[in-house]
Amino acid sequence: MSDAREQSWIWQEPGNYDRWTAAERGLYYEGYDHLLELVSVRCQAKAGDAALDIGTGTGSLALRLAQHRGCRIVGLDPSPGMIAAARRKAADRDWLDVSFEAAEAPFLAIPYPDGAFDAVVSTLAFHHVHERDKPAALGEMARVLRPGGCLSIGDSMFRNRADLDAALERWPHELENEYFAYLDTLPAMFEAAGLGFQAEQVSRINWVVWGIKGLTPMAEA
Repeated sequence: MSDAREQSWIWQEPGNYDRWTAAERGLYYEGYDHLLELVSVRCQAKAGDAALDIGTGTGSLALRLAQHRGCRIVGLDPSPGMIAAARRKAADRDWLDVSFEAAEAPFLAIPYPDGAFDAVVSTLAFHHVHERDKPAALGEMARVLRPGGCLSIGDSMFRNRADLDAALERWPHELENEYFAYLDTLPAMFEAAGLGFQAEQVSRINWVVWGIKGLTPMAEA
């Protein structure tokens, strides 16, 4: 079975997901630890801040933010299996202020009021949001950010459609044609959501993009 075909179902098996990410196996997980670290740094969260992790999976990013940065963090994910795995991890670290909740549409219907969080983060989940819904998803994430709060997303992304087509041709057995974001259209979406925009490449296909609510300069690292 190819990496791409395995990738399509691996999220259903939390143990497999954790093994793949820990080993940084395959194109999607290349530089995974650095991706998590850069997302946690770029979101600018500090001790005592309230943070939201969307598409938390087994909680790796949420637990990193709680343990290394002292955040109060909530993780949302549509998969009950992933949430159960994240809660088991958190139970082993009972001094951390972290909770995990199942949410049917965590990007598009966040069950929290306006300005509830100092930081919103996400890793390897935004490409599951259909391209037509990405502007609404960014608006919803910005809605729950306080003014001056930061949104930080780490995911597989491409500069444009031509760049994705070239990647699909180069890695036909490792890469699926999913709803990847394009770096030539994201800045305008961030600006429409009231966010600044910066981007930094982590691996061959993974990037971190981030922006502060209320600041709208655009730059690429």
